[in-house]
Amino acid sequence: MKTILLVKDGELADYPADILVDGEVRKSYNLEFECEKTGAEMVVGRSMPSMMIKKLRDNGIIFVKLNSIDELEGLEIDVNLPDEFRNKRGWKCGKKGF
Repeated sequence: MKTILLVKDGELADYPADILVDGEVRKSYNLEFECEKTGAEMVVGRSMPSMMIKKLRDNGIIFVKLNSIDELEGLEIDVNLPDEFRNKRGWKCGKKGF
């Protein structure tokens, strides 16, 4: 399932934000268009206005609310994270602060 992450400064972000798709961070001015263009079926972010969630849902796109990129590890979501996201403290050992 093709997935778009809402990101800002190497972290998961609230909408509106840049998007991470196919391992590349892009500026996004129209999330609906980006989803259609890339064929994404899921958007992951920290929060999004309910009207935007409804628009995505009407187009068959799922919004998943997560608090951090670390929470992706336990889910079956196929995302290519660039090195700038993986090298944060806590990513390699699975615990924050180590």
